Amino acid sequence: MSPISTADLPLWFIRVFALSWGAIWGSFANVVIYRWPRELSLSHPPSRCPHCETPIRFYDNVPVLGWMWLGGKCRACRAPISPRYPFVEALYGVAAFVVAERIVRMETAPALSLGLATFFARFAFAWGLLTVAFIDMETFLIPDFLSIGGAVLGIAVSFVIPGVGWQSSVEGAVLGFSLLYALHFIWSRFLKREGMGLGDAKLLAAIGAFQGPGGVLFALFAGSIQGLVATLISRATGWQLGPDPSLLDEDDDEGEEPAKSDDAVKSEEPAKTDDATRDDPGLMRTVIPFGPFLVLGALEYLLGMDALVRDLLEHLTAP
Repeated sequence: MSPISTADLPLWFIRVFALSWGAIWGSFANVVIYRWPRELSLSHPPSRCPHCETPIRFYDNVPVLGWMWLGGKCRACRAPISPRYPFVEALYGVAAFVVAERIVRMETAPALSLGLATFFARFAFAWGLLTVAFIDMETFLIPDFLSIGGAVLGIAVSFVIPGVGWQSSVEGAVLGFSLLYALHFIWSRFLKREGMGLGDAKLLAAIGAFQGPGGVLFALFAGSIQGLVATLISRATGWQLGPDPSLLDEDDDEGEEPAKSDDAVKSEEPAKTDDATRDDPGLMRTVIPFGPFLVLGALEYLLGMDALVRDLLEHLTAP
């Protein structure tokens, strides 16, 4: 008797399961995104309204649907609930759905046990990436438990799940960290400025652990290009790419630079006397978090660009 494969399950069941699984973990991501930067416990107290602090009932806490049937307002005090919560839950649900779709569309359907292991590992990677992006956009910080933990998990699953392989996983982690550490060292030692942060280096190591050297190079290249485009848009429109001011160090004296973390693409700005120059720090000195763009590149590679990269490399190296 042949083992059960993913092809033996109804597609509707796989898709509903993936969407539900992703949305549930998206709900937990909302907790992490809000509480970790504020140094609050991730497990206590249970979810509650931030306005009246009334605990949220379990049936109102259903991902996406709970926000919809409450009309986007707290049941107790009718204060508005940010639409970001259902957006995050839906986004994680879509991420899980796409990961599952890529598995069920493999040329050879994997055994159910291997398919599930692949799904859980790849979604854990996507979950960590998305969570890093939201936190970094608000704080210029990347939690070590997501970056270093992701690198460890990526190397561990490479022994079980076919694809990258453990040697490529280790090489990717080393390459990812080394590239951005070298940039960090050059900027801080020779240019006397803050550049790539070590948080970004640890994040790229996690990307390399899951995707190998090819994923590292793609995430770095694609992330840099997309980060540059976002910076140009920010400068043209005034759109703020920086963090939530309430999460920065509040002890800074008036007129001083806020505390800078090691996870943003930025540099120390010398004192200027020209008001126009002070208002426009210049393209190379624009402060943006680089983590979200590394995440974007890694997700693009995870969700299909890896095949295009392989085809391109084969074409370029063909005799």
